[in-house]
Amino acid sequence: MTPPGAAGAAEAVACEVFRRHGEDFARARRAAGWTNATWLGGALAVRVAGTEGSGDLERETRLAAVLPPEVGYPRVLETGTSHGLQWVATARIPAVPLDEAWDGLDWDRRIGATRQLWARARAVHRADPAAAAPLARPRNPFYAVSPGESAQSLRRLHAAGVLTDGELHRLLRALDRHWTALPAARAVLNHGDLSPVNALWDGASVVSLLDFEFAVLAPVHLDLNELVKLAYAPPDQDTAPTGPDAAGRRRLQEAVRELARPFLRTRTDVDLLLGHSIQLEAWGLERELAKPGREAFRTWEPYRMLVACAHRDGGCYAPLLDG
Repeated sequence: MTPPGAAGAAEAVACEVFRRHGEDFARARRAAGWTNATWLGGALAVRVAGTEGSGDLERETRLAAVLPPEVGYPRVLETGTSHGLQWVATARIPAVPLDEAWDGLDWDRRIGATRQLWARARAVHRADPAAAAPLARPRNPFYAVSPGESAQSLRRLHAAGVLTDGELHRLLRALDRHWTALPAARAVLNHGDLSPVNALWDGASVVSLLDFEFAVLAPVHLDLNELVKLAYAPPDQDTAPTGPDAAGRRRLQEAVRELARPFLRTRTDVDLLLGHSIQLEAWGLERELAKPGREAFRTWEPYRMLVACAHRDGGCYAPLLDG
């Protein structure tokens, strides 16, 4: 989310860009997003950096030029910096974020959308690593860059009374296996935030992947974790699926199992997947604990996923990994 002090400046920048492209900013709508501010109107989409000095949008714009066309990245019209804030204007794609459409889709279309989401991600993975390396982010903020950094995140959760001694010990051992496997793993360009939030659905199919500001070179398991999580993360405790929804969820899991199987052939693959999962959930849990209402943390998805991983090999992903 754009910091309150920068909100007015970001809106002023977007207004200028809309005016220059002959679009009526008064009719534009603000889209969701927590790192940049985005407005959609007419044939235009404008993203404005949330803070001065951020180079993420410039980096993403340059990265877009080396992405395969199968990614569906929108056509870049113009980029620049105004009032200290970077911005990019792209051709608006007539579609909505997949996460907004998800609840209204039947299970057949959800499964189809999941397959299409992964197909777009696989196109990202085919980008030339040498061309992408100078343009990708030096690090993704959701993941650590060293064993010590990832361990410290878990130790902070332990010190806060969120993880028990045993849970901390078992999660640290899983991270040790991850870091041992990482140096030999082949690195590809990863989207870095492969969520339905960042995919566009036109009513029939996933037509685009957006928001590559967190794209990094890493093992494919970084993006794979997001795909697997879509199907295997624990449902909300108050909304556990039953009947047709339970059957639909099982079908989605089977589809994801089929997509993930080629990348989970060895124990090393599993260690890479689980290490990325632990780091992402630890980051998310720390972020949520900083907000009001932390006393309910045991009901939150990141906590439940971490604890599941600490108490069972594979955690919530065990049905996938045991199959």
